[in-house]
Amino acid sequence: MIGNIIKSFMCKRNLAPILHDKERNGFRSYINEADLPPSKRKRLENLPVCSKKNKTEISNEITSSARNDLTDRKRLGISMTDYFSIEQLKDHIHNLSHYNQGSTGNTIVRSVSENVNVCQLCGIDKLVFVPTPIYCSSCCKCIKRNLIYYWAVDEADGRHCFCTKCFRKCCVDDNVSSQGLSISKNKFQKAKNNDRNEEPWVQCDKCECWQHQICALYNAKKDLEGQAEYICPFCRLKEIEAGEHVSLPVSIGAQDLPRTMLSDHIEQRLFRRLELERNERAKLSGHDANEVPGAADLIVRVVLSVNRNLRVNQQFLDIFHNEDYPPEFQYKSKVILLFQKIGGVDVCLFGMYVQELGSECAPPNRRCVYISYLDSINYFKPDIQTVKGEALRTFVYHEILIGYMDYCKKRGFTTCYLWACPSIKGEDYILYCHPKSQKTPKPEKLRLWYKSMLRKASEEDIVVNYTNLYDHFFAPSIRNSAAHLPYFDGDYWSGAAEEIIRNIETENRGDKVKKLMTKSTLKAIGHDNVYADATKDILVMQKLGQTILPVKEEFIIVNLHVVCTNCQQAIPSEGRWSCKQCKNFHICAKCLTLQKTHTSSNGEEHLRSEVVMDEDDIPASTEDQDAIIENDIFENRHSFLSFCEKNHYQFDSLRRAKHSSMMILDHLYNNIRLSRTDSGFEKEQFEGQGPLKVKLMGVLVHASQCRATLSNPCSFSGCIKIRELFQHVSRCSVRVTGGCALCRKIWSLLHWHSQTCQDTSCLVLRCKDIKKHGVATLRSGFPIGHP
Repeated sequence: MIGNIIKSFMCKRNLAPILHDKERNGFRSYINEADLPPSKRKRLENLPVCSKKNKTEISNEITSSARNDLTDRKRLGISMTDYFSIEQLKDHIHNLSHYNQGSTGNTIVRSVSENVNVCQLCGIDKLVFVPTPIYCSSCCKCIKRNLIYYWAVDEADGRHCFCTKCFRKCCVDDNVSSQGLSISKNKFQKAKNNDRNEEPWVQCDKCECWQHQICALYNAKKDLEGQAEYICPFCRLKEIEAGEHVSLPVSIGAQDLPRTMLSDHIEQRLFRRLELERNERAKLSGHDANEVPGAADLIVRVVLSVNRNLRVNQQFLDIFHNEDYPPEFQYKSKVILLFQKIGGVDVCLFGMYVQELGSECAPPNRRCVYISYLDSINYFKPDIQTVKGEALRTFVYHEILIGYMDYCKKRGFTTCYLWACPSIKGEDYILYCHPKSQKTPKPEKLRLWYKSMLRKASEEDIVVNYTNLYDHFFAPSIRNSAAHLPYFDGDYWSGAAEEIIRNIETENRGDKVKKLMTKSTLKAIGHDNVYADATKDILVMQKLGQTILPVKEEFIIVNLHVVCTNCQQAIPSEGRWSCKQCKNFHICAKCLTLQKTHTSSNGEEHLRSEVVMDEDDIPASTEDQDAIIENDIFENRHSFLSFCEKNHYQFDSLRRAKHSSMMILDHLYNNIRLSRTDSGFEKEQFEGQGPLKVKLMGVLVHASQCRATLSNPCSFSGCIKIRELFQHVSRCSVRVTGGCALCRKIWSLLHWHSQTCQDTSCLVLRCKDIKKHGVATLRSGFPIGHP
């Protein structure tokens, strides 16, 4: 009896106000708080306080509470398991059951334990998150565990931490100053880096058992008031089997994120390649394609696509006195993610940050693409190999990269830059906290991974050729200025060049820098009669080349179009001259001489001939037709990592990867913002585009293409209702002008869709007409038709 009262206090908040003061004030004496996990104790500390009530008041509150309880019971969807079918629930419980001694085989059995601390799903007491890394604001190094550090909050509520060494070093008078930051010493507090954060718990409102929120796929963000009903997978399974509950319609998942032309291109190409690969394995094994395992439920989405301005460091600009080097570069930053539905949950498996510098960008960045960061986790299903012996997940990740380069090539980008550098052990690029079983690749293995992908792209004529940064810009036979090097946001070489410039200026003041480069030295490296301002440029290139040389294979340059052998620029559609014997010899019209031959590397004279090129080989503009997609958490990789660290969205186990992906998607639905393209149209924001609206857009697109019949009905949630609306509008004589509510609904959906649709061949009804004439004109006099 006492135990039931305690559990009611801990979870069923609606019962607390109707207890007598005597019962309420004495209930803590029955609880040994030491027996409860810390996350459960918090539920006791925050119990509501109420005044003494008479019997009438108590009776009225019981009636009101019962009525409210019925309303609250309708607030489902607090857990992803509310959407699961019987098979998915059994699969979810079974996947956690290897921690639970009460589960054997495929039989779902709840283990009975007297220990209230044990999770009823995984059978484990408490689970602790990986400690959140703390970085020193001065030296930027991670502060080691169990060491003392100092922290303070500035006027903008920003938290700054200093290791002991940097704190003492940065103390000047009564302030702590570092990198332009100055905070009063009195504001700092001393702390020890030994915090341990336990996974939170949740209690089932039916059986009153406790589970980890991560095991339960529980979204605490949807239950900030603590009033929603949570039913555990065990109880939900019994309800469905007894016919007492029907699973909720398909939950909003990764497929409901906004689609773009880029995501569609990568996704459709990936599906085609996977189908071919599966057919090859089936043919080799002598089975039908449906009998061999294959990758399923893959979704590619672009979750960030924003314009950025990159300002060039002034120290870098100062070495180009006589050259018109741009002070800033405009580029588009994009984030591409791959999801796979595993156990009923869309799990984020792969992420990629890219920078696109289009035709409007000034040289040397014009028509360049920089793949800045790439990251993945090894939960891809199935874990099998292709016919050629590589892992299927490697095949998929390669195809995403190839698909992206193919899309960029068709848009008119000519060069792609890659930095094949693995992350430092213990640090992450994009996805926070990788599984221990996933080893960080060695530099040589990662380079081979990239080169394997490039060979595939070359076989499909997507990549013309590839080289490395050193051989292209720094080889002894090449004389280049630093002004010819691409300048990307956060790139290694630009940061290294700026560090070299600072060292030169520190060691050599004024004209002393010229004395370091004597005439004999300049002549030896191929420079004669160099003006004074260019001496620093030459020295920077020399030192930077020496820095890059030992790791030159890590900096990969990919040519998506043919490059002129002389000027090293992509050859436009005006024409080119090539040698049939020398595969990589090409000359553009600008560098063409009257001579009909050229000298090969072995001294032979070879004829060159004109190559006729298609007019549309390289589009005149790289203008992006996709919508602008903004959100706060993916603004850059550091902001996303900080977001995951702060909220403990880890990927070190599949159960955590599922929950983390679910929460990241929830944040995206509530924070993603769409607007028009870069084409100069009026910018219309769709901030706060809710999950329902996103879901409706997906159903609308599906219903417009669906060809289901009565004998072969569609299983897509919402399809039938949308098609019924189509049929109503085609027959309705009242229409919107006459006040028909159903007509108004479908026209609103079509209007929402047309505002973000960039597909010129869109199959959604009246989409093209609405873009051309406007929704107000059409809905007043045009029938909508139906599929």
